[in-house]
Amino acid sequence: MAILVGASRLIAACLVLGVACFTAINGVEAQQNHPFGARRSLLGGAIFDITKFEAKADGTTDNAMPIIRAWNAACRSPGAAKVVIPRGNFMAGEIVLAGPCSAQMTLEIQGTLLANPDPSTYTGGSWIMLQKVDNVVVTGGGTINGQGKNYWQYAGGDSPLPVSLVFQTVGNAKLYNLKFVDSMGFHSKVTDSHDVSVQQLRINAPADSPNTDGIHLSSSKNVNITDSVIGTGDDCISIGHGVVNLAIARITCGPGHGISIGSLGKRVDETNLKGVRITNCTLIATTNGARIKTYHDSPQITASDIVFQDIKMIDVKHPIIIDQHYNSKTKPGESKVKISNARFVNIKGSSTSPVAVTLNCSSAAPCEGIQLENIDLVPSRSMGPLTSACSHAKFLFKGIQNPKALANCV
Repeated sequence: MAILVGASRLIAACLVLGVACFTAINGVEAQQNHPFGARRSLLGGAIFDITKFEAKADGTTDNAMPIIRAWNAACRSPGAAKVVIPRGNFMAGEIVLAGPCSAQMTLEIQGTLLANPDPSTYTGGSWIMLQKVDNVVVTGGGTINGQGKNYWQYAGGDSPLPVSLVFQTVGNAKLYNLKFVDSMGFHSKVTDSHDVSVQQLRINAPADSPNTDGIHLSSSKNVNITDSVIGTGDDCISIGHGVVNLAIARITCGPGHGISIGSLGKRVDETNLKGVRITNCTLIATTNGARIKTYHDSPQITASDIVFQDIKMIDVKHPIIIDQHYNSKTKPGESKVKISNARFVNIKGSSTSPVAVTLNCSSAAPCEGIQLENIDLVPSRSMGPLTSACSHAKFLFKGIQNPKALANCV
C-alpha cells in the first residue's frame, strides 16, 4: 500500500514538473516571437504598452517617439495587436501612426494625451494621424487634450491649426468611447476613408474657440456617427465634399454652429456629395441648426439626397438654413453647387431669430426638390411670429408649417 502511495506521488510530481517545463518553454518562445515591450493578452493578440518603450507619464516629456515605436512594433506583429496608453498624463508632439499593418490594430487610450505646447513641433496639419491602416480601432475611455488655448490666437492664418486626431486613408475603422478637449484646430477628421464608425464621443471646447469643429468629414464613404455629445466654437459636425452614404444619429450639439453640410465649393478639385442622413439629434443654443452652405464662385459640383429628420431645436438662431452665399464678400460670382433632393422633416423647437427658415439658394444653380415636412418652430422669446425667407429654390411643403409656408420663392 505504501509503495502505491509513493508511486502516485511520484507520478503527480512528474506531471507538475512537465507542465511547468512546458509553460516555461512556451513562454520563452512567446517572448522570442514578439518585439520588445509586447505581452500576450488573455483574449489573444499582443499588447504594446508605451511605457515599455520609455514613455513617461509626467506631463512634460515629449512621448511622440515612444508612441510611434510602440505602434511600429505592434504593426509588424504577426497577429492582432494593441497599443496601450495607460492611465497618466502623457505629453506628445506630432504623431503619425502609419500602415499597412499585419493584422487588426487597436489604439487604446486609457490616460490623457496632452498636445505639446510648442508650435514648432507640428510640421503638418495634424497632431495625431492614423494613415493607410485597415481594420483599426481607437478607444479606451481616455482623453485627447489639444491644449488649444495656447494656439487659438494664431487661428485664421495661412495654415490651419493641427487637427487633434485624423483618420487618413483608413478602412473598416472604429472610433469610440473617448473624450476630446480644447483642440488646436478641428477635434477630429475623417478623410479619404471608407467604412468608418464613430460613436460615444464627448467633445468639448469653449463657445468662442475658433475653428474647433467637433468632427469633420471629406472624401469618405460609408460613415456612421452616433451617440455623441459635442460642444465647440464651430460646427459640431461639418460635412465636406466627396462624402457618400453618411448616417448621423443621436447627437447632442451645443454650443457651436450646428450640424453643417459644407462649406462646399471652396476648392476647384472638390467632388460631389450624396446620401447624407441626419436623424434624432438635439441642438441647444447653437447659431445654426440644420445647415447647408456653399461658397460663391465655386466649381460645378452637386449635393444631393440629403435628409434632416426628427431634429429638436432649443434656442437656435437659424434652425433651418441653406446659404449659398457663404463668403460672398470676397468672391462675387454665384455658387455653382447644385443642391437637390434635400428634405427637412419633423423639425421642432424654438428659434431666437425671427427668420426661422432660410432657403437662400444660388441664381446660377437654383435648388431643386427641397421639401419641408412637419416644421413646428416657435419663438424663444416675445418677438412676434416667426417668418421664412426664400430665393431661387423649388420647394414642396407637407404637413404642419410653423412658420407659415411661403407662397413663392424668387
